[in-house]
Amino acid sequence: MKDKSNEWTPNNADLEAPAAVSESVSFLCGLLSGIFQAGLFNPIDRALYLSVKEHRPFLSRLNFEAPYRGFFQSLGGRALSGGLFYPLEHFFLSYSPPDAGPWANFLAGTGAGMINALLLNPLTAVKYKTWGSKKPQSMMVVAQNMYRKGGMRPFFNGFQPTLYRDVIFGGSYTYLRLEIKYWFQLSDEQQWIGNLVAAAFATVLSGPLNLARNVQYSTKSRVIRPSVGEVLRDFLTQINEQSTLTKKAKHAQNRLRIGWGTARVAVGMTFGHYIYEELIWFALNSKERVLSRELNEAEKEEIDSSKYPNRRPSLLKYHQTYRKKTHKHEYK
Repeated sequence: MKDKSNEWTPNNADLEAPAAVSESVSFLCGLLSGIFQAGLFNPIDRALYLSVKEHRPFLSRLNFEAPYRGFFQSLGGRALSGGLFYPLEHFFLSYSPPDAGPWANFLAGTGAGMINALLLNPLTAVKYKTWGSKKPQSMMVVAQNMYRKGGMRPFFNGFQPTLYRDVIFGGSYTYLRLEIKYWFQLSDEQQWIGNLVAAAFATVLSGPLNLARNVQYSTKSRVIRPSVGEVLRDFLTQINEQSTLTKKAKHAQNRLRIGWGTARVAVGMTFGHYIYEELIWFALNSKERVLSRELNEAEKEEIDSSKYPNRRPSLLKYHQTYRKKTHKHEYK
C-alpha cells in the first residue's frame, strides 16, 4: 500500500500562515506580473474582443491591425487587470483558517475574483472602448466621450457578467489548481501543469458569462446595454437555429471562443502566476539575506539554510517555516 504520510494536502496546516512578505510587496509583484502579461498578450486579447464584437474569425487579419493601439495609455489598467488576482488569492489563502479543508481554497479564489471585478470593471469598460475605436485615442479621451454620451451608465457596462464570471473563474481556478496538485502529487516544478489545466477548465465554465461581458462592453455609449439574460437567450436561440448537431456545437464553440480564447486564458494565467511567484520568491530571498546580516552567529545556526533554496519549494509551506524561524526578527 502506498505510504501517504508525506503527501501534500490542500488543507495542510501550512495554509494557516500569514504571508512572509507584506501585502504591499505582494501587490507590487502582482503589478509587475500584470505588466509582463499586458505586453505579451495585448494583441491576442484585442483580436479576441474584436472577433466577438464583429462576428468574424479570430485569425482574421482585421483583428490584428494596430495590435498595440491604446496600449501605453492603458498600461496601468492592463497591469492591474492582469496581475491583481494573484496577490488577492495569495492574501486569502495565507489567512485561511486552520483545517478549513479544500473548500477554503474555493472561497479564496472566489474572494479574489469578486474584488478583482468590483475594482477594475470601470477601467476595463474604457479599455474595451479604446480597442474598438477606429483611431488611436487615450483612455482619458475615450472616458470623456463615454460620459458625454451616456453619463455614468457606460462605465457599468459588463459589471454584472464580469462579477459573475470572475467569481466562478476565481473559485474554480484556485480550487482546481490546488486539488490537482494533491490528486496527482505534482512537484513544485510541475505545478504549472495544474495551473494550466485549472485555468482552461475555469475558462470554459465561465465562458457564457464572458460572452455576455463582451457583448455589453461593445454596446454603444448612448444605447442601454442588453441584460445578461437577454444575451444568453439570444445565444441559445442562435444555437437552436442551426440545422445539425455539428453546426450547433461549432456555433457554440465559436461564440464562446472555446479554443483560442481558452488557450489564451490558460497560458496567460499560468505565465502570470509563474512570474508572480518568482518575484515573490525573489523578495523572500532578499529578505532572508537582509535578515541574515542582522542575526548573530548563534541565531544563524538555528535557521536551517535548506529552507531557503535557490528555487521556490512551495510558497505557502515556506511562509510557515519562515515565520516560525524568524518571528523575533521580522523584517519590516
